[in-house]
Amino acid sequence: MQTTRGIVLRVIRHSDSRIIVSLFTEHYGMLSAGVRLTRGGRTGGRSALWQMLNVVEMSVDYRPASDLQKISDVSISTPWMDLPYSPVKASISMFLGEFLFRSLRGEGENRPLFSFLYNSLRWLDEAEGNVANFHVLLMIRMTRFLGIWPGMAGYGRNMVYDMKNACFSASIPVHGQYLEPRDAMWIPLLLEMDYSRMHRLRMTRNERWHMLEVLLQYYRLHVPSFGELQSVEVLRELFS
Repeated sequence: MQTTRGIVLRVIRHSDSRIIVSLFTEHYGMLSAGVRLTRGGRTGGRSALWQMLNVVEMSVDYRPASDLQKISDVSISTPWMDLPYSPVKASISMFLGEFLFRSLRGEGENRPLFSFLYNSLRWLDEAEGNVANFHVLLMIRMTRFLGIWPGMAGYGRNMVYDMKNACFSASIPVHGQYLEPRDAMWIPLLLEMDYSRMHRLRMTRNERWHMLEVLLQYYRLHVPSFGELQSVEVLRELFS
C-alpha cells in the first residue's frame, strides 16, 4: 500500500451505495477507484470527500493491470476555504474538473504537473478580487507539463500562429488550423503571465471567451480523444 494525494476530477454514481471516482494522483497519475458510500465516519465512504477538485490523501493498493484501484484511509488533505462556496470559483472549478479529466486521461505519474495543479488550486482558493482570467491562464500554462507548450520561435508581429504545428508562421498553413495575428498576439502575453499579475490582462469578455475557445481547439488538436466539454456553457453564462 502506498499513500498518495489525489485531486478529484470526476464522480459517477454506480448504484445507490457505490460511486466510481477518477483522480489525478501525485504518485500514479490518473486512476479510478470504486468507493462504497457509508453514513458513518468510515474512511473513504463519506460523499463529502468526493467533491469536485477536493485534494484527498489515501492509501492505494495499486495494480497496473486493473481498471479500478483499491483505495482506503481516505481523508481531506487540504481543506478549501472558499473554492466550493464562491459562486464564481465553484463554476470555474466545475469547468476545470471536466477539462482536467479530459486532458489528463491516460496520464501517468507526473509530479511536476501535480504540484502545478495543486498550487494553482491553492492560489484560486485564497485569491481575492477578479479571477476571471484564471482558467485561461491555467490552460495555457499546463501545456508545458504535457509537452505541448506553444512554440515562440520566430515570433514577430503580424504573423499567424500555426495551431497544428505549435509555431508562428509568416504564411498561412495549408491545413487551415491557425490564428490570425490579432488573436496570435495573446499567446506571448499569456505565456509570460502568472496568476498574481493576471488582473493586468486587459481582456474583454468577448476576447476571454474567444481565447477559451482557441485553447480548447488547441487541446483537441494535441490531446487524443479530448472531445467537447459540456461545462463550457457554465462559464459562458458566468462571464457573459
